[in-house]
Amino acid sequence: MRGFATSFLAVLLAAQVALADPPASIHPDATPGGAEASFRAFARDWMARVKARGERERENPRLTPNAREMIATYREVGPDFETQLQATGRPISPYVGVLRYNENVFACSDLHATDCHAVSTQPVTEVFRLRDGRWVY
Repeated sequence: MRGFATSFLAVLLAAQVALADPPASIHPDATPGGAEASFRAFARDWMARVKARGERERENPRLTPNAREMIATYREVGPDFETQLQATGRPISPYVGVLRYNENVFACSDLHATDCHAVSTQPVTEVFRLRDGRWVY
């Protein structure tokens, strides 16, 4: 029975080693090309969520009192954005991704946000770090 138990433990340990995750240092996103492709995909998804937020704001604009009337306003992002990747030299977060885009503020002459025009544009820079194979804000 002792030989069986020893063999069983050896098989169990071999199975655990085979199922273990690869070390973080060889994660596919830790290479410059992999990290860049990963960040671009992440940025496209992030921007889709930011654009959806802008659409929701347009459907339900913020009402602010003006001197003579209520003004409907909302924020929306433009279609263009750019990404930049920078190596950090730190194994725990080997890359930082920078996302840049413009956010526009619209003011509307009616409360239903149908007659609107851009009143300001604000550049936005967001920084994310690659940690454990995921981009973190």
